[in-house]
Amino acid sequence: MKSRSYVRWIIFVVAIGVLAFAVGLLFARSLEPRRQDSLINRLPAFLQPIARSLILPAYPDSVPTPIARPTTDISSLLTPRPTSTRSQSPTPTLTPTATPTYTPTPPHASLTPVVPPGPTQAARSTPASLQSVDVLLTGFKHAYQTWNNCGPATMSMNLSYYGWSGGQADAAKFLKPDPEDKNVSPHEMVAFAQSAGFNAIMRINGSMQMIKQFLQAGIPVLIEKGFEPDPEAGWEGHYELVVGYNDARREFIAMDSYTGPNQSVPYDVLDWYWSHFNRTFIVVYATAQADTVIQLLGADADPSSNAAAALASAQAEAAANPSNPFAWFNVGSSFVALDEYESAAAAYDQARSLGLPWRMTWYQFGIFEAYYHTGRFDDVLALADATLARTPYIEELWYYRGLVHQARGELDAARDQFNQALHYNPNFKAATGALAALGQ
Repeated sequence: MKSRSYVRWIIFVVAIGVLAFAVGLLFARSLEPRRQDSLINRLPAFLQPIARSLILPAYPDSVPTPIARPTTDISSLLTPRPTSTRSQSPTPTLTPTATPTYTPTPPHASLTPVVPPGPTQAARSTPASLQSVDVLLTGFKHAYQTWNNCGPATMSMNLSYYGWSGGQADAAKFLKPDPEDKNVSPHEMVAFAQSAGFNAIMRINGSMQMIKQFLQAGIPVLIEKGFEPDPEAGWEGHYELVVGYNDARREFIAMDSYTGPNQSVPYDVLDWYWSHFNRTFIVVYATAQADTVIQLLGADADPSSNAAAALASAQAEAAANPSNPFAWFNVGSSFVALDEYESAAAAYDQARSLGLPWRMTWYQFGIFEAYYHTGRFDDVLALADATLARTPYIEELWYYRGLVHQARGELDAARDQFNQALHYNPNFKAATGALAALGQ
């Protein structure tokens, strides 16, 4: 009898445990994502991956493929386009006082990027040797990023070179009021640097030779790139501050908020991951350096010329390696910069068909612009919803949802979406302007 009572007691305890687990799991799944993340982060480290797999929606394998892909001659997207005739002047602060003595930089070293041997290569903490370097800028205050904070941390390191005494927390107040915000766009980084009293400019289609020229002039270069620090977590976006180089070892030296100060980044690794963001770069500079910056940028000081050059580079890379989804994505983004939305949408379709990392739409929004301007509203919503289902903290996606509702005459729904965008980032001017135009 005692043994039966003991067995019954064990069954009862196990049943209560299973019931408590099920109730707890249902409760956790009912929480908003912010509270789910907070709950999981309080658990012991070894339990966090298990909890994430049980509580959070599964990550998609890739960006969703197009809903209804129009028939397009893909080869026509690679036909060189004439230089854009849009009337647009360079940024006023870059107007030179004398004729630039700019020497054009050579094209990218290889039209077929060399893919690193493994995903951890890009994130491996490898301190660079600082002996016999060609150029090494010093005077930076390195900052290891706090949770989800590489943008503010990297910008704070960049500004420290010019004597700024603030830190990543100060930058984050402007750049991402919501600490869960997954993306800080390059234009937001530039706006913050300018608000702090510095000159800053962002362009695309940078080159390794261009980075070296800026470093030679005493100007660090902040780049946006792909990053794979954890094979299980997969691909994500990252900012990195390039401060030196060594031609003999074929490596750049970077201040990295994730891996550490003065990190070795091989030339081919940097260029491959940089290409995932159309080789976007930011330079922060002193007023006395304005003429130098305009000389180094040359024709790229004008945004239209820069976009046309970026398109030519992306077309060449897509032609050389048609299976490279990043090259096609860059073709689309460059077409967007030239206001050629039909061509952009077709290029994005090709990139999606080849397979893009699922976090791609956390960071780059030209794809939403292309589909919105071509009336492909279902694709806008499908892409936004696929991301927001797991990560609702990206204000830009709520904004594009709002634009679709507005275009469809659903004004109350549009207001709701714009307000959601401002809920996650009260500093998001596009949503503020959209609400004002609707007449709150």
